[in-house]
Amino acid sequence: MKKTMSLGAAIAAVLMSGSALAGASVNAGATTNYLWRGVTQSADSASVMGGADYSHDSGLYAGVWLGSLSGGTEMDVYGGFAGEASGFGYDIGLITYQYPLNPQTNFTEAYVTGTYSIVSVGVYSTIDAGVANEGGQFDKGDLYVSASADFPVGPFDTSVYGGIYTFDNSDKNGNPNFDYNHYGISFTSGEVTLAVEKNDITGDEATQVVATWSESWDI
Repeated sequence: MKKTMSLGAAIAAVLMSGSALAGASVNAGATTNYLWRGVTQSADSASVMGGADYSHDSGLYAGVWLGSLSGGTEMDVYGGFAGEASGFGYDIGLITYQYPLNPQTNFTEAYVTGTYSIVSVGVYSTIDAGVANEGGQFDKGDLYVSASADFPVGPFDTSVYGGIYTFDNSDKNGNPNFDYNHYGISFTSGEVTLAVEKNDITGDEATQVVATWSESWDI
């Protein structure tokens, strides 16, 4: 598992990979804009990232990923079990999002994903949130549902994807409605990806065009 792409589909592609080859790897990347679930995490600026992963023949895996943000660093630590049965790939695990400069905003999700043929779907539920998030936008009970279709188009690996993010505290205790949708399409050739994304958050509906370079190495 690695989060080297700044695309809305990145987590889906990573967490929906089905059974992984055993072994260890490291990865690095750079992007013109780190987008996570359709929203910039780097204030529409460039970001660098990297990580390490280990997977076992049994299907168990674990990894760590770091990326630069507009105001610090994000560190994700994750682990789970991935496998395949009758052409259906599945992945069950946990991922925790850590912010060393703002630990009060850390949160953790449990996820279940599945892949069949070119279609992947995933469900991610927030099971723990930092004290700064209590009663705010990112809190326990939030739910993110994503889907993608991945297929070749000429020389490109193409992905069409989207997600629905619903927040447990939307329209509660004076909060606004945080819920939103996002969607996009990406084209990858070698280590370079070009993506076009859009969300329906009021005031943030601008179409984003993002270029990303990413590479991984077995160790």
